[in-house]
Amino acid sequence: MKRHIFLTGEIQVGKSTAIRRFLALSELTADGFMSHISDSENGRELYIARFDSVLGETDRTLAARVRFPNFEVYSGVFDTLGAELIRDSGRRDIIVIDELGRMEENSPVFKAAVFEKLGGGTPIVGVVKKAGSAFLDGVRAHPNAEILAVTRENRGAIPSLLAERFARVTAGR
Repeated sequence: MKRHIFLTGEIQVGKSTAIRRFLALSELTADGFMSHISDSENGRELYIARFDSVLGETDRTLAARVRFPNFEVYSGVFDTLGAELIRDSGRRDIIVIDELGRMEENSPVFKAAVFEKLGGGTPIVGVVKKAGSAFLDGVRAHPNAEILAVTRENRGAIPSLLAERFARVTAGR
């Protein structure tokens, strides 16, 4: 049985919402990494933050700015704070990694931290973009990772499905 489940699907289909609803349904505590997107006068801004279901979210840090067609990615933020958030996770029942995308492609320290956690024993629930890249393809192909597609039709059932799957995984720990 695979220990980690990553959701994938179209933008704004409800992947992150499904993870939050799953955590609200379960008695599992979680820590890890999350991203936020905000619109500003400078375009869309991507922030990263610590996720902790017990302590709440902490301050967020700007990691990228997008003003189509231009992307300004602060790879150093992923390789420092992002990698630290991933490495420090696993103190709770489950690790949240929400979300992995192409912006991390040029952040080798961050990517190494993700693959280290994928090889570990603490279950992960996360989101991985549908886009193709060596990093994202490697996450999807990892032997401990299962990929679930979220659609408008099935998104309501995903939190219960995750609760069922992770109850089996955490019972075996």
